[in-house]
Amino acid sequence: MDNFEKYAAYTKAAKWDEICELNNVQIDSFGTKKELRALPEYLDDDEVVFALTSGIMSQTSTSNALDFGTNTWLVVLTTDRFLFLDAAMLSSSVDTQSIRHENVQAVSASQGFMLGKIMVDLGSRVITIDNCQKATVKVIADLANKWIKELSNTRRTEAYSPSVESASPLLDLFERIDRLFKIGALTEEEVNDSKRRLLNSAEFKAEKARLLDAIPQQVKQTETPRP
Repeated sequence: MDNFEKYAAYTKAAKWDEICELNNVQIDSFGTKKELRALPEYLDDDEVVFALTSGIMSQTSTSNALDFGTNTWLVVLTTDRFLFLDAAMLSSSVDTQSIRHENVQAVSASQGFMLGKIMVDLGSRVITIDNCQKATVKVIADLANKWIKELSNTRRTEAYSPSVESASPLLDLFERIDRLFKIGALTEEEVNDSKRRLLNSAEFKAEKARLLDAIPQQVKQTETPRP
C-alpha cells in the first residue's frame, strides 16, 4: 500500500484529518465528532487506518435503545477490517460493527449529484452506507479493493510456497520481514527493530557460529589433493 508509513504514523497520533488530506479529501466529521474521539479505543495496537467517512446505516439488533431508525455512523477502513462506530446521543456508549477483509468480495462506490454511497459486497448480502461525502466514497472503495487484492495475493503466495523445512529458520525470518514490508504490513521502523532483535538474539548468534564453523569443513571437502 502506498504511503503505508504515513498512514501508520497518523493513526498512532490520531490525526484523522491528516489521513484524509493524504487521500486528497476533506475530513467528514458530520454527525460523528464523538465517534472520531472514541476511535482510538476501538483500534488494535497494530491496526492502521487508511480512510474515514460518515454515512447513514440502518440500526441493528445491537444498536442503542435510545436510537431509532437510521443513524449516522463513522465508517473506517483499516488494515484489518471495515469498522463502523455509532455513539449514542444521550450517553457515552458506542455501537460497533466490524467486517473482516477476508469476508469481503468487493467494494463499490456510487456518486450522486451531492452525496455518495458505499456498497460492501459480502457475497450473501450487501452492506450499504448512504449519504456519504461524495469524494470519500471513491477513495474508500479504491483503497479497500487494492488492499484486499494485496492481502489475497499474499495468502495465495504463502499457500503455494513449498513446505520444505529450512536449514536456517532464523534467516527465513529476515526474508519474511522483508516480504511483509514490501506489501506495507510493516513500517520501516518495525522492520529495523525486528531485525535488530533477531541479530542480538542468542539463537541467531548460535546459528551464526554454527554456520561459520561449517565453512572450513566444506572447503576441505571440496579441495583437490595436490600431486
